[in-house]
Amino acid sequence: MATILISKADFLAANLVKFSPNIAEDQLAPYVYAAQEYDLEPRLGADLYGDLVSYAENPTASRPQLQAFLVKEVSRFLVLTAYKRFIAAHGMNVTQFGLTKTNDPQGTFNQAEAAERAVILRQVDADANVAMGKMLSKTFTFDGVNYSKDKQRLKPSATIRAPKRVTLRDPYSGTSYKDLL
Repeated sequence: MATILISKADFLAANLVKFSPNIAEDQLAPYVYAAQEYDLEPRLGADLYGDLVSYAENPTASRPQLQAFLVKEVSRFLVLTAYKRFIAAHGMNVTQFGLTKTNDPQGTFNQAEAAERAVILRQVDADANVAMGKMLSKTFTFDGVNYSKDKQRLKPSATIRAPKRVTLRDPYSGTSYKDLL
């Protein structure tokens, strides 16, 4: 996995969110990485983000202002955005039976509710749009062929929205079928 800019210690030290020291570092890493990739980099730009990652990989470099920015500002932002991503999916598992959540410590599961799925789907949709925007910001020249004119077809799609509820009525009695939906 790529370089992670913050650790579990940052979650505990920041006092911004309620967080248990019993949560393993490897459970946090995917959410921190996603927050860096889809929340932080698009806001800071590729150059500053790249410098932060380079500094994190080699912290002995003499960059005191960059270090202060990473410690004071970036870590706070990443703690909050990674926590938001972590909380939305914590306790959920993808199994052969679908998206499930832990029912009890003995390991039984229930299906995730529609609202819980919607939160995850909205996040994935937003991440996909950011990934497409980052991809479109690059020059499309592969093996000497420039594909830039084809970029217009690749605009990020509209976000997925929940379907509207429709009240159906029996044409003869006027009874609503709303409860059946």
